[in-house]
Amino acid sequence: MSIWRFADRLPAIPEKFRITLGEGDTPLLRSVKIGPALGLKQLYFKVESANPTGSYKDRFAACAVSHLVKNKNQLCLGTSSGNTGAALAAYSAIAGLPCVLAIVDTAPQDKLQQMLAYGAQLVKIRGFGTDARITKEISQGLLNLALQLKTQVQISAFKYSPAGMAGVQSISWELAEQLPDGIDHLFSPSGGGGLTLAVARGFESTDTHSPAVHCVQPIGNNTIAGPLNEGRDRAQSCGECTSHISGLQVAGVIDGHDTLTACRQSGGSGHLVTDNAVFALQKRLAREEAVFTEPAGAVALTGALQAIQKGVINKTDKIVCLVTGSGFKDNVALQKMTNNLNCPTVDSMEDFKKIITS
Repeated sequence: MSIWRFADRLPAIPEKFRITLGEGDTPLLRSVKIGPALGLKQLYFKVESANPTGSYKDRFAACAVSHLVKNKNQLCLGTSSGNTGAALAAYSAIAGLPCVLAIVDTAPQDKLQQMLAYGAQLVKIRGFGTDARITKEISQGLLNLALQLKTQVQISAFKYSPAGMAGVQSISWELAEQLPDGIDHLFSPSGGGGLTLAVARGFESTDTHSPAVHCVQPIGNNTIAGPLNEGRDRAQSCGECTSHISGLQVAGVIDGHDTLTACRQSGGSGHLVTDNAVFALQKRLAREEAVFTEPAGAVALTGALQAIQKGVINKTDKIVCLVTGSGFKDNVALQKMTNNLNCPTVDSMEDFKKIITS
């Protein structure tokens, strides 16, 4: 199975050009502890860490790289803060394309190592991603370079790669199958807004009841959620991003305007969450739900619980939170989650018994 079972809804790419690693068809898990403890009987997690490289970005890469192959492009040129790069590197490897990536300044080393393992060439640029001015300059420079190299820039945003982002809409198509009676609320983490916009658009093309799509952002990257709540029609640049949530450090607007409009039209709202609240939910997801995610994957749930506490949504509603990437993606955050724990070494069964009974 792969996202290509939805080929009739995706950009027209002949079967011989379609690249796949078996992406998509990810689990939808009902909350067994966090939800019930709050009186929520229908809280679900769409676990995108089950994709081949560990994030939802495989859906993007499958379409993006297939599009390159169809067009006979000889290079995959892209940008990444981590997950997009890993996905593009993997799908480029299977397609036999060299992959060159401009890397966001704050990308975790673990994500860089994954890209390097797939054979990508990486260059990290200071200020890229976190500084809106620098990011705009680099993005335009890459577009110019792509023209010279006769290829296209692969950035996981509709503004830059609509063909790739079409693949991300498959999340909604799967959810429509998994919950055919409909969803009331869907919470999505947002950096540049592409994922949130993709799921909103994806539901528009289904026959099921479309949910209210909520945009959740770290307070230190308030480009969409704040303006959405304030009734504004346009997203905003935050100048310099101060959040430490990897993958959501996108100081510029990118898909923000369209994302704001799509959320509002769906009946959704914006939610700003603190980094500390996200880190706390990352730990709870692992210990109470056995869902092992990087911090960005806990952002949607953080926003959902905040909305419930504020009375924005009802406890009887059917709620889906997107869990976007694996906990192995960010070892620094993983160490924070386990920094008071250790694994002692003993010499005998008697010593083992003493430790577990103490």
